[in-house]
Amino acid sequence: MAMPGRGGILTCHIEDIATLYASYLPFVENGALFVPTSRVQQLGDEVFIAITLPNSSERLPMNGKVVWINHRAQANRPAGFAVQMSVDDMGRKIKSEIERLLAGKVDGQQPTYTM
Repeated sequence: MAMPGRGGILTCHIEDIATLYASYLPFVENGALFVPTSRVQQLGDEVFIAITLPNSSERLPMNGKVVWINHRAQANRPAGFAVQMSVDDMGRKIKSEIERLLAGKVDGQQPTYTM
């Protein structure tokens, strides 16, 4: 769940692989991650998020651009937005770690927070 932090920084703790699967957008160039929040963003906004992935206590800093918005919760999709990962070293590290955690689990049959 994302919560506002100091200075406009969001934190996002993804507790388990099922939530990570529902949050990851592999079809976006460089990958993107959905952040459930009631905080309002606009497409194209640059944001900074501190992400904690499953089975880790390390907060990974992620810069990116808002590329998807769920304005309100509906069905099994929470309100929030997706952030396209930057192409810097940290963005590549986060994408690589997400794909490692999801290896063998992405079958395209389970619902996600975006599609």
